[in-house]
Amino acid sequence: MSENLPSPNSDRPIDEISVDLSTPGRSNQLVLIGAPDWVKSVIHRLHNLGFAEAGHWSKLLPTRNPDEVISLSQWPRKRANPEVRSK
Repeated sequence: MSENLPSPNSDRPIDEISVDLSTPGRSNQLVLIGAPDWVKSVIHRLHNLGFAEAGHWSKLLPTRNPDEVISLSQWPRKRANPEVRSK
């Protein structure tokens, strides 16, 4: 995931996040944007629910807005089982 993230010294990190959704093997992605404490809280809640591992999130990156950060998580999509056919 880190290959799509901007450098920590970027002046505009939110503008530099690039995700190419047109390639095969796309991934699922979650994006959280909000106050740092809220983003951390949601990451831990999702971890406790077994939905998203806390360690799979990017570090909190500042947005253009004061007291606002963004964090991203992505993982590979599971392919549909070719043996299963719809009736």
